[in-house]
Amino acid sequence: MWVRFPPGTFKDNANFESRLGIRCMSPAMDRIEAIGSARPRRWRYLIDVIVLVAVTFLLDAVLGAFITAPINWEKGFVLDAIGKILLVAIGCGLVLLRGERLADIGLKRPDSWTRAFVIGVGLAAIVFVAMYISEKAGFRRDLSKFKDVQGNLELAVLGVFYALIGAGFYEEFTFRGFLMQGLAMMFGGSRSAWIVACIAQGALFGLAHAYQNPLGIAITGTLGVLMGLLVLASGRNLWPVIIGHGLFDASRFVLFYFQGPPTG
Repeated sequence: MWVRFPPGTFKDNANFESRLGIRCMSPAMDRIEAIGSARPRRWRYLIDVIVLVAVTFLLDAVLGAFITAPINWEKGFVLDAIGKILLVAIGCGLVLLRGERLADIGLKRPDSWTRAFVIGVGLAAIVFVAMYISEKAGFRRDLSKFKDVQGNLELAVLGVFYALIGAGFYEEFTFRGFLMQGLAMMFGGSRSAWIVACIAQGALFGLAHAYQNPLGIAITGTLGVLMGLLVLASGRNLWPVIIGHGLFDASRFVLFYFQGPPTG
């Protein structure tokens, strides 16, 4: 049986849909619409960032009640590492609850683990040499809080393991992963939005190291931006910087064991 439609019925989809009470979309358009509808709204990223920051401050306050001055670094490293693991778990939960994958914030298998490891080792070596030369030249951050590591093998070993977890994994997950992706999506997800997010997370990364003195803020902030750019250049993959950051901080604790930390 043939059905005749009035002239002009098929001039546009809206007219056709209104007459039949259906929607006419190609499979490709269906996929595009599904992706668009599944993407969280911008305010959701803002809420998640606020939640993780609030929990971070709350956890710091709780840890502060257990770690009193003078700091017992053996207990401090262990408790702080546990706290960092908890914060990573909360961040992962927030990502999954908004319908995204951990790969969306950079926790994904690299194309080559060997290449990621080589880049990470190279990053750690370059930053280590640059920091060592600059400190010998008189440009020193204040890292005197780690002075007890000098000559204390047990504390140095704990510091190395803490560096791999608290610096390498936690800080990269939080700043170059969760925070940078969240800010980029808040700003629209364009290329310029990612650049702005990279600069913003670097600035916040520097402020998070305010205990190192103003020079320390500038240095860590700059390193934060550079590592953010490396993440973007790596296809938004966190593993090269996780490896590099962890190895760099671990090597610093080894250096502190032999000659002590620099004081600003």
